Amino acid sequence: MERQKQEEIAKARVRQVDDNGRAYGTGRRKCSIARVWIQPGEGNFTVNEKQFDVYFPMLDHRAALLRPFSETKTLGRFDIDCTVKGGGVSGES
Repeated sequence: MERQKQEEIAKARVRQVDDNGRAYGTGRRKCSIARVWIQPGEGNFTVNEKQFDVYFPMLDHRAALLRPFSETKTLGRFDIDCTVKGGGVSGES
């Protein structure tokens, strides 16, 4: 029963892409809010107009950002641009 509901939700979900080919999403964690745009590209990852490794100097924060892409074997296939505000660096990652 639960699986059927999940499948119905997945089918009802429609991907929305803007005129530039970017998909948009919003995420929240603790007191932080992130707005993320993702599009096919070369693997560029910027956070608040800085490269993600400059914005997040700690390796575990970087790993948390890259984990979804490494798990799905899509690392380097997308350009990600996000703006983050609120909370500290740990909550923003």
